[in-house]
Amino acid sequence: MRGKAKIFMTFMLAVLLVMSTFVSGAAASNADVQNDEEQLLVVFRSDSIPQNAEDLVAQAGGEVTYSVPEIGTIEVTTDEPASFIKEMMNNREVLSVGPSLEVTLDLPELEVAEEAEVTNEPPVTNIWESGYQWDIEMVTDNGASHDLYREAREDVVVAVIDSGFDFDHPDLAHVVDEEGSRTFVPGTEDSWDFNSHGTHVAGTIGADGSMKGVAPGTTLRSYRVFGATGGAQQIWITDAIIAAADDGADVINMSLGGTRLLGQWFFTDPETGERVRGGNSAADYVAYNRAIRYAINKGVTIVASAGNSEMDLSNPAKVTDQLNAGRNDGWEAKGATVYVPAQMPGAITVSATGGGFGTEDRLAFYSNYGNGAIDLGAPGGDLGPTRTEGSKYLVLSAVPTYLEYGGRGPEAEALFGKGYGWKGGTSMAAPQVSGAAAAYIAKVYAETGNKPNPRQVQNALQQTAVDAGKRGYDPIFGHGIVNANRALNGIRR
Repeated sequence: MRGKAKIFMTFMLAVLLVMSTFVSGAAASNADVQNDEEQLLVVFRSDSIPQNAEDLVAQAGGEVTYSVPEIGTIEVTTDEPASFIKEMMNNREVLSVGPSLEVTLDLPELEVAEEAEVTNEPPVTNIWESGYQWDIEMVTDNGASHDLYREAREDVVVAVIDSGFDFDHPDLAHVVDEEGSRTFVPGTEDSWDFNSHGTHVAGTIGADGSMKGVAPGTTLRSYRVFGATGGAQQIWITDAIIAAADDGADVINMSLGGTRLLGQWFFTDPETGERVRGGNSAADYVAYNRAIRYAINKGVTIVASAGNSEMDLSNPAKVTDQLNAGRNDGWEAKGATVYVPAQMPGAITVSATGGGFGTEDRLAFYSNYGNGAIDLGAPGGDLGPTRTEGSKYLVLSAVPTYLEYGGRGPEAEALFGKGYGWKGGTSMAAPQVSGAAAAYIAKVYAETGNKPNPRQVQNALQQTAVDAGKRGYDPIFGHGIVNANRALNGIRR
């Protein structure tokens, strides 16, 4: 064995903390705004798109670039946003117009200097029994739930709206549905992962090999909305939600999120100074809400990460003022700002906990929280009780085998070989709940021949969660830390 080699590792707290371009804010001065071509979101009053929508948009000076007809939403481009908004809002069929917000992967870097043993010894071939998967051990009671109702899991589909999968990963190849997977990233033809985030999430849900997910054997399907650099438009995500629901998914995992406006958008014309209103209901929020509702009405359980801003989600009004301070794009937000899809009605919102290796449960230092905003807590990983202990307190899962250090770092490859790595964040917590949800759906399906509805799934997970923090519901862990074994055995608090 070689001596210890000091490795300076950068661990990404990989949460698709989706911070849109609407990051700062008060209405800009006219001189700051450039009258360039702009992408806008148009939501119609009906959940469908009028047959003459393209003509309406063209007459208003725009062009349709993307549409999601199931929720009455289109994306348009125009080089005259003020006049376009005025023209469209004069049409009775239009509910609201607002900016088409870009979604980007925000991966805060955390540099950790630690002593890591790099040896010439063969890599660990049975990760599950090596003790590194503290998170899955916690959620499954050391694997006690892994084989319960396992034969029914093949008929349970978890849709992962993310950056794609490594479909050939040895721990995932036999549980992923490559043929049924899709991409919504323009210019791409498949759902392969060139970022590593989606594969990591998939591994936590249902990996079945050297490492184990929460519900091994569950069918996993990828709905790719992020490219290698993590860029997406919101309308791609809403389209993916609709597609997953139409494809018969039982659970949708959304390890992503961002701030959206529950209120009104105003735009100031840079040439005339005229201020125009984009309707009473912000288009971006309405589109998200309709997509989530569409999926829930089709029987899909929605699981979403709470976000990594260390933010109290119970007071959304304060966030709007922060967003409006110093805007220079002509837009001004009025109303409350919420974190979506986590704070959408019907979604199970998951905060991230630290713990493992004999340490106490705690809210991960980056995790959002809030009274009434959090439904469940789940292991998301951190750097240990003192924030200095290093990688083992993060979540270990699969990453693409074909990426050079695809988010895994040199220590993981030395220990386990290619295809595994640590990440931390509420992105890692949400799939713990999705895995538990899939296992519970398989149980009910095996026993009754029918699948439970989203409310029944959520109630079961909340009633069997392990209480943490103050007794009963609390703003940190919600109803408690999810536990698949207790859910499958009906062990309530």
